[in-house]
Amino acid sequence: MGSMKAQRSFYLPSSTILALVVAASFILVSACAIAANLPTGFTEVQVGGNLSGSLTAMAFAPDGRLFVCQQGGQLRVIKNGVLLSTPFVSLTVDSSGERGLLGIAFDPNFATNHYLYVYYTVATSPIHNRVSRFTAAGNTAAPGSEIVILNLDNLSSATNHNGGAIHFGPDGKLYIGVGENANGANAQSLSNLLGKMLRINADGTIPPDNPFYNTATGNNRAIWALGLRNPFTFAFQPGTTRLFINDVGESTYEEINDGIAGSNYGWPITEGPTSNSAFRGPIYFYGHGTNNVTGCAIVGAAFYNPPVPQFPSSYSGKYFFADLCNGWIRVFDPSAGTATGFATGIVNPVDLHVGPDGALYYLARGSGGQVFRISALPAQALNISGRARVEIGEGVAISGFIITGPEPKRVGVRGIGPSLANFGVSGPLADPVIQLSRGDGSLVMANDNWKNTQQAEITGAGLAPSNDKEAALIATLTAGNYTAIVTGKNGGTGVALAEVYDLDQAADSRLANVSTRAQVGTGSDVLIGGFITGNKIGATRVAVRALGPSLQQFGIANPLPDPRLELRNANGALLASNDNWQSDASQAALISSYGLAPPNNLESAIAISLAPGPYTAIVTGKNNQTGIGLIEIYDEQ
Repeated sequence: MGSMKAQRSFYLPSSTILALVVAASFILVSACAIAANLPTGFTEVQVGGNLSGSLTAMAFAPDGRLFVCQQGGQLRVIKNGVLLSTPFVSLTVDSSGERGLLGIAFDPNFATNHYLYVYYTVATSPIHNRVSRFTAAGNTAAPGSEIVILNLDNLSSATNHNGGAIHFGPDGKLYIGVGENANGANAQSLSNLLGKMLRINADGTIPPDNPFYNTATGNNRAIWALGLRNPFTFAFQPGTTRLFINDVGESTYEEINDGIAGSNYGWPITEGPTSNSAFRGPIYFYGHGTNNVTGCAIVGAAFYNPPVPQFPSSYSGKYFFADLCNGWIRVFDPSAGTATGFATGIVNPVDLHVGPDGALYYLARGSGGQVFRISALPAQALNISGRARVEIGEGVAISGFIITGPEPKRVGVRGIGPSLANFGVSGPLADPVIQLSRGDGSLVMANDNWKNTQQAEITGAGLAPSNDKEAALIATLTAGNYTAIVTGKNGGTGVALAEVYDLDQAADSRLANVSTRAQVGTGSDVLIGGFITGNKIGATRVAVRALGPSLQQFGIANPLPDPRLELRNANGALLASNDNWQSDASQAALISSYGLAPPNNLESAIAISLAPGPYTAIVTGKNNQTGIGLIEIYDEQ
């Protein structure tokens, strides 16, 4: 973004499983927030409303709050999706050109020391950039808590190329991206901190293992890499030591550089790809232009490796980056060295982060500045099933479900028994009867042998049971609670499967919370709740509960005394397990936040994020106890 190129300144003027178990120009924009063009299966929402200021950077606090830097010096807080009226801190800054409040990072021990760090341009002469530490006192900075960590070199009259991104690395050190202040010679000199990546300790001291510690002097020993023009954004890959640096080019190329200690990236001698062995060339670059694969200023930096993925697995380990001028976001595959399109039509994106919820957040200068959250449309429960031993009285098998939404939902319900023998189930129910009831107990429909009624419709839906004595029906249901009850004809007992299928996935309604209640035995007579999530591409948050003792208050005479819960995927791999729900503090906190804390401490619960696919939840009794148990599956997306 050189001083001779004002148009590129940073400045903005003002089947089986289920069957069995179920550079750049920051242009002033006066338009309203415009939705981005996203891939099929993704959606976005604005978070926190308009921030009324030119935005530069953002970061998530460990507790989930989102802090946003305004160039004019205010650090704003978005908490639970709401922009707080009082800034965390309001700094007096020089915000001319590309100067101002430019970066933020949270101390790795923020939960205990409450430290956060900012990069900003000091307004008093001599003008220079600074890194300071503040102590949080709730949603604002503790008065008088600013500690200056590092003062950078004095700036010239050029107001561009300040860099500003700061992040803690996996080594616990603070890394700082600094522009060369529109003077290319700075980038190649070890006599100043400009045009560099810096590495310091959290208290501002300089680690002696820095690559130039013995060749530079004073603060310049903080230099970790050099030869950069304006590394406005960079990112570490979670769980690794990998660092990617975005360097804004001048006339030809924008770069993604592999951050390696002691590297010289060549500016101003070279820009983009190079054959000069003295310099480390970019691992990816793109040219200047006005389409969706070119641009003029690379910004944003986010690896997709969240604690709980929400995007499809194909995005794991990929690197999101954006171009401020052309308003797109692309995805770089480090293993292939290629990039593909992701989003277009964004009004001046300036920063990217992957949130703790697995969504991608982008910061747009826009009309006053906005934060947007991009998420994959979450998978929905399509088919559910419950397999258990069917007894008489309260020992029948009951699968419950809720239909939500304004449109009726067409569902298929089956009671399977004899054909389970084909899958190695001993003692299958010889002649199952299925009845579908509303939440008030009134009967919607019932069936004994499936060919007696709706034979053509059932066959057409692909739900024809393999044994004529098995039961099936199809019904169109409005929003409400329903139960599918499987009993044995003439009081018969045995292992049976109750299934509910979503036959109208396009309808603006869905199967929501599902449950199965039955006798929990041992061996093959345990209670198994199966479900399939699908229809969309994104993971969904799910809570699973196994209840026993608390069923007594609903008149169940023989509840399971101490239920244990397992959740497995289609391959039978164990995803999570739980005995007493409070035994895992983090899981218990999530379950409680959903309002799903089991009434009895001996009952079990799991909170998890699941990608589309089939899953099984298995309830057993601790120490081979038996009794009536209830398994529940809640969609918390």
